[in-house]
Amino acid sequence: MKMIVLSEDDFVKVSDTKDIQPSHMKEVELDGEYICLVNVEGKYYAIGNICTHEGGPLADGTIEGYEVECPWHGSKFDVRTGEVKNPPANEPELVYQVKVDGTNILIKKQGQSKSSQIELTLMKKDKVNGTDVMSFKFNKQLNDQIDNKTVNYIAGQFAFFDIGEVYNDPKGPIRHFTISSSPTENFIMFTTRIRDSPYKKDFLALEKGTKVKVRGLEGQFVLHQDYTKPAVFLSGG
Repeated sequence: MKMIVLSEDDFVKVSDTKDIQPSHMKEVELDGEYICLVNVEGKYYAIGNICTHEGGPLADGTIEGYEVECPWHGSKFDVRTGEVKNPPANEPELVYQVKVDGTNILIKKQGQSKSSQIELTLMKKDKVNGTDVMSFKFNKQLNDQIDNKTVNYIAGQFAFFDIGEVYNDPKGPIRHFTISSSPTENFIMFTTRIRDSPYKKDFLALEKGTKVKVRGLEGQFVLHQDYTKPAVFLSGG
Protein backbone atom coordinates (compact mmCIF):
# COMPACT_ATOMS: atom_id res chain seq x y z
CA MET A 1 0.00 0.00 0.00
CA LYS A 2 1.34 3.42 -0.96
CA MET A 3 1.15 5.94 1.85
CA ILE A 4 0.35 9.60 1.15
CA VAL A 5 1.52 12.30 3.55
CA LEU A 6 -1.30 14.82 3.86
CA SER A 7 0.03 17.07 6.60
CA GLU A 8 3.24 18.25 8.19
CA ASP A 9 2.57 17.00 11.70
CA ASP A 10 3.52 13.35 11.16
CA PHE A 11 0.02 12.15 10.23
CA VAL A 12 -0.17 9.79 7.26
CA LYS A 13 -3.17 8.63 5.27
CA VAL A 14 -3.73 4.89 5.65
CA SER A 15 -7.30 4.35 4.46
CA ASP A 16 -10.59 5.89 3.35
CA THR A 17 -13.70 6.01 5.54
CA LYS A 18 -15.73 4.12 2.94
CA ASP A 19 -13.34 1.14 3.25
CA ILE A 20 -14.21 0.40 6.90
CA GLN A 21 -17.86 0.03 7.82
CA PRO A 22 -19.07 0.34 11.47
CA SER A 23 -18.07 -2.65 13.64
CA HIS A 24 -15.46 -3.68 11.05
CA MET A 25 -11.65 -3.73 11.04
CA LYS A 26 -8.87 -3.49 8.50
CA GLU A 27 -5.12 -4.13 8.57
CA VAL A 28 -2.93 -1.26 7.36
CA GLU A 29 0.84 -0.82 7.30
CA LEU A 30 2.80 2.24 8.31
CA ASP A 31 6.61 2.38 8.40
CA GLY A 32 6.84 -1.41 8.68
CA GLU A 33 4.30 -1.60 11.51
CA TYR A 34 1.10 -3.60 11.08
CA ILE A 35 -1.88 -1.75 12.50
CA CYS A 36 -5.49 -2.78 13.15
CA LEU A 37 -7.79 0.08 12.13
CA VAL A 38 -11.24 -0.15 13.73
CA ASN A 39 -14.57 1.61 13.16
CA VAL A 40 -16.70 1.78 16.32
CA GLU A 41 -19.97 3.60 15.63
CA GLY A 42 -18.31 5.96 13.20
CA LYS A 43 -15.26 6.70 15.33
CA TYR A 44 -11.91 5.26 14.31
CA TYR A 45 -9.25 3.67 16.52
CA ALA A 46 -5.89 2.09 15.75
CA ILE A 47 -3.89 -0.49 17.72
CA GLY A 48 -1.11 -2.92 16.86
CA ASN A 49 -2.42 -5.70 14.62
CA ILE A 50 -0.05 -8.43 15.86
CA CYS A 51 -1.41 -10.07 19.02
CA THR A 52 1.10 -9.85 21.87
CA HIS A 53 0.41 -13.47 22.81
CA GLU A 54 1.24 -15.55 19.72
CA GLY A 55 1.27 -13.00 16.92
CA GLY A 56 -2.28 -13.56 15.65
CA PRO A 57 -3.71 -10.99 13.18
CA LEU A 58 -6.25 -8.98 15.18
CA ALA A 59 -7.92 -7.53 12.08
CA ASP A 60 -8.98 -11.08 11.16
CA GLY A 61 -10.75 -11.46 14.51
CA THR A 62 -14.00 -10.00 15.81
CA ILE A 63 -14.95 -6.66 17.31
CA GLU A 64 -17.62 -6.21 19.98
CA GLY A 65 -18.04 -2.73 21.39
CA TYR A 66 -14.53 -1.46 22.05
CA GLU A 67 -12.97 -4.91 22.38
CA VAL A 68 -11.20 -6.73 19.56
CA GLU A 69 -10.72 -10.49 19.92
CA CYS A 70 -7.75 -12.33 18.43
CA PRO A 71 -8.89 -15.14 16.08
CA TRP A 72 -6.23 -17.56 17.32
CA HIS A 73 -6.54 -17.89 21.10
CA GLY A 74 -9.24 -15.44 22.16
CA SER A 75 -7.13 -12.67 23.67
CA LYS A 76 -9.06 -9.40 23.82
CA PHE A 77 -7.82 -5.81 23.75
CA ASP A 78 -9.48 -2.43 24.29
CA VAL A 79 -9.03 -0.49 21.03
CA ARG A 80 -9.03 2.82 22.92
CA THR A 81 -6.17 2.02 25.27
CA GLY A 82 -4.56 -1.22 24.02
CA GLU A 83 -5.27 -2.74 27.46
CA VAL A 84 -5.61 -6.53 27.69
CA LYS A 85 -9.23 -7.39 28.54
CA ASN A 86 -8.98 -11.17 28.27
CA PRO A 87 -6.01 -13.61 28.48
CA PRO A 88 -3.93 -15.50 27.41
CA ALA A 89 -2.23 -12.25 26.30
CA ASN A 90 -0.73 -10.24 29.15
CA GLU A 91 1.10 -7.53 27.19
CA PRO A 92 -0.95 -4.53 25.97
CA GLU A 93 -1.05 -3.40 22.35
CA LEU A 94 0.43 -0.14 21.16
CA VAL A 95 -2.23 2.46 20.32
CA TYR A 96 -1.99 5.11 17.61
CA GLN A 97 -3.49 8.58 17.35
CA VAL A 98 -6.12 8.78 14.60
CA LYS A 99 -7.79 11.71 12.89
CA VAL A 100 -10.20 12.03 9.97
CA ASP A 101 -9.75 14.66 7.27
CA GLY A 102 -12.80 14.54 5.01
CA THR A 103 -12.92 10.90 3.93
CA ASN A 104 -9.24 10.32 4.69
CA ILE A 105 -8.23 8.33 7.78
CA LEU A 106 -4.81 9.37 9.07
CA ILE A 107 -2.56 7.85 11.73
CA LYS A 108 0.22 9.65 13.55
CA LYS A 109 3.64 8.14 12.99
CA GLN A 110 5.20 6.73 16.15
CA GLY A 111 8.87 7.19 15.33
CA GLN A 112 11.08 4.60 17.06
CA SER A 113 8.39 2.90 19.16
CA LYS A 114 8.96 -0.30 21.04
CA SER A 115 7.01 -2.26 18.45
CA SER A 116 8.92 -0.90 15.44
CA GLN A 117 9.97 -3.58 13.04
CA ILE A 118 13.65 -4.16 12.40
CA GLU A 119 15.52 -6.47 10.06
CA LEU A 120 18.23 -8.88 11.23
CA THR A 121 20.51 -11.20 9.25
CA LEU A 122 20.78 -14.92 10.03
CA MET A 123 24.42 -15.66 10.90
CA LYS A 124 24.42 -19.31 11.95
CA LYS A 125 22.28 -22.35 12.81
CA ASP A 126 23.46 -24.73 15.56
CA LYS A 127 21.86 -28.13 16.18
CA VAL A 128 22.08 -29.77 19.60
CA ASN A 129 23.42 -33.25 18.89
CA GLY A 130 20.96 -36.08 19.43
CA THR A 131 17.96 -33.77 19.73
CA ASP A 132 15.51 -31.83 17.56
CA VAL A 133 16.62 -28.57 19.21
CA MET A 134 18.11 -25.83 17.06
CA SER A 135 19.58 -22.42 17.88
CA PHE A 136 19.41 -19.54 15.39
CA LYS A 137 21.95 -16.72 15.66
CA PHE A 138 21.41 -13.27 14.15
CA ASN A 139 23.60 -10.22 13.83
CA LYS A 140 23.08 -7.67 16.56
CA GLN A 141 23.75 -4.71 14.27
CA LEU A 142 20.81 -3.32 12.34
CA ASN A 143 20.89 -3.90 8.59
CA ASP A 144 19.78 -0.33 7.91
CA GLN A 145 22.53 0.78 10.24
CA ILE A 146 22.95 4.44 11.02
CA ASP A 147 25.79 5.33 13.37
CA ASN A 148 26.39 1.57 13.88
CA LYS A 149 23.22 1.10 15.92
CA THR A 150 22.73 -2.26 17.61
CA VAL A 151 19.72 -4.00 19.14
CA ASN A 152 19.36 -3.58 22.90
CA TYR A 153 17.23 -5.77 25.15
CA ILE A 154 16.93 -7.15 28.68
CA ALA A 155 17.53 -10.82 29.51
CA GLY A 156 14.17 -12.60 29.53
CA GLN A 157 12.53 -10.55 26.80
CA PHE A 158 11.10 -11.96 23.57
CA ALA A 159 10.62 -10.87 19.96
CA PHE A 160 8.33 -11.72 17.05
CA PHE A 161 10.05 -13.27 14.01
CA ASP A 162 8.31 -12.86 10.67
CA ILE A 163 9.70 -14.97 7.81
CA GLY A 164 6.76 -14.26 5.47
CA GLU A 165 5.03 -16.41 2.84
CA VAL A 166 4.19 -19.35 5.14
CA TYR A 167 0.80 -19.74 3.51
CA ASN A 168 0.17 -23.32 4.61
CA ASP A 169 0.63 -22.76 8.37
CA PRO A 170 -2.66 -22.02 10.18
CA LYS A 171 -0.79 -19.75 12.59
CA GLY A 172 0.75 -17.73 9.78
CA PRO A 173 4.31 -16.48 9.19
CA ILE A 174 4.97 -15.05 12.67
CA ARG A 175 6.05 -16.62 15.98
CA HIS A 176 7.54 -15.16 19.12
CA PHE A 177 10.61 -16.60 20.84
CA THR A 178 12.40 -15.74 24.06
CA ILE A 179 15.92 -14.51 23.37
CA SER A 180 18.37 -17.08 24.76
CA SER A 181 21.56 -15.09 24.23
CA SER A 182 22.89 -12.67 26.84
CA PRO A 183 22.53 -8.94 26.14
CA THR A 184 26.32 -8.78 26.60
CA GLU A 185 26.99 -11.07 23.61
CA ASN A 186 27.56 -9.73 20.10
CA PHE A 187 24.67 -11.67 18.56
CA ILE A 188 20.97 -12.38 19.13
CA MET A 189 19.93 -16.00 19.47
CA PHE A 190 16.80 -18.00 20.18
CA THR A 191 16.55 -21.74 20.68
CA THR A 192 13.57 -23.93 19.83
CA ARG A 193 12.49 -27.48 19.03
CA ILE A 194 11.94 -28.09 15.33
CA ARG A 195 8.44 -29.51 14.98
CA ASP A 196 6.52 -30.50 11.86
CA SER A 197 4.79 -27.13 11.51
CA PRO A 198 5.33 -25.37 8.16
CA TYR A 199 6.68 -22.32 9.99
CA LYS A 200 9.38 -24.30 11.83
CA LYS A 201 10.33 -26.21 8.67
CA ASP A 202 10.63 -23.01 6.67
CA PHE A 203 12.72 -21.38 9.41
CA LEU A 204 15.03 -24.40 9.44
CA ALA A 205 15.46 -24.09 5.66
CA LEU A 206 16.61 -20.45 5.82
CA GLU A 207 20.08 -19.92 4.39
CA LYS A 208 22.88 -18.03 6.09
CA GLY A 209 22.60 -14.36 5.19
CA THR A 210 18.80 -14.39 5.00
CA LYS A 211 17.18 -11.23 6.34
CA VAL A 212 14.32 -11.77 8.82
CA LYS A 213 11.80 -9.18 10.00
CA VAL A 214 11.75 -8.87 13.80
CA ARG A 215 9.33 -6.92 16.01
CA GLY A 216 10.15 -6.19 19.62
CA LEU A 217 12.07 -6.77 21.77
CA GLU A 218 9.61 -6.66 24.63
CA GLY A 219 8.21 -8.44 27.67
CA GLN A 220 8.27 -7.89 31.43
CA PHE A 221 9.36 -11.37 32.56
CA VAL A 222 12.80 -10.08 33.53
CA LEU A 223 14.92 -10.05 36.68
CA HIS A 224 13.97 -7.24 39.04
CA GLN A 225 16.53 -4.58 39.92
CA ASP A 226 15.94 -4.56 43.69
CA TYR A 227 18.97 -6.51 44.90
CA THR A 228 17.65 -6.53 48.49
CA LYS A 229 14.90 -8.98 47.47
CA PRO A 230 15.37 -12.65 46.55
CA ALA A 231 14.51 -14.00 43.11
CA VAL A 232 12.99 -17.47 42.72
CA PHE A 233 13.31 -19.34 39.41
CA LEU A 234 10.97 -22.21 38.42
CA SER A 235 11.52 -24.39 35.34
CA GLY A 236 9.17 -26.85 33.70
CA GLY A 237 10.33 -29.67 31.47
